[in-house]
Amino acid sequence: MENPQPRTLKRRNPRWLKILVTAGSIWGAIILIIAAFAEPTPENLTLFFSITGSGLYTYLLYRTREGWMPRLAGNPLRNAILVGIVNAAVIETLFLVIEKLFGASGIAAHPNLLLDLAITMPWYIGMVYFFCRIQERYQYSDAAVLLIGAVYELGADGIVGGQVMPILSGTVVNLWRSWAFLLLFSIWQFIPVYSSMLLPSAWILDDAPQTSIRKATRWMRPLWWLVPFSIYLVWLMTTLFQNG
Repeated sequence: MENPQPRTLKRRNPRWLKILVTAGSIWGAIILIIAAFAEPTPENLTLFFSITGSGLYTYLLYRTREGWMPRLAGNPLRNAILVGIVNAAVIETLFLVIEKLFGASGIAAHPNLLLDLAITMPWYIGMVYFFCRIQERYQYSDAAVLLIGAVYELGADGIVGGQVMPILSGTVVNLWRSWAFLLLFSIWQFIPVYSSMLLPSAWILDDAPQTSIRKATRWMRPLWWLVPFSIYLVWLMTTLFQNG
């Protein structure tokens, strides 16, 4: 039987990855600030305050972790999943509330909170569940978790929400321009958004015994959840359209 490795031998942040995530986050913040101040539309202001608020929420969780983490030590995997799901609902609600405050539209999935959560939470629940199961065993570094979260949102909001669903609804999408925008700008702005959904869960799982060496591609498995999620979205949108 393989002996679990000590916690101190895992979750180290590779220097290059830490630099990449830090530089990317700064770049994303600069673009947000420029957009908000150069063209202060309701949508740009909503994105600025929502993304900034998401990052501040994660920082608040980090600063208070000594108070809430010991309470969740009894069943780390279960509690990591629950914390990720709850934080996903918090962030989704935050986006909708700020959208309404600025009178914007099209940022949140739906202007009605219940429908907004009905649209988005199936993805968040599956994504958090599969991520936590993988993180418990392989335990990626904090910088890796932040970048992984950005890739997850790239798949959910960038590809499914920004490309697949519009194309299925008959909207013409310039894929070259869409991908260029996603890779140059959006993915770096996504880092704070998913940070509170995944990073606190990773902290809870910090002390779980590592039973296998880290596999570089295991983190991609939650992206398969986008397939049934897309099918669910098509069904839901068709149902809402028929009832509307």
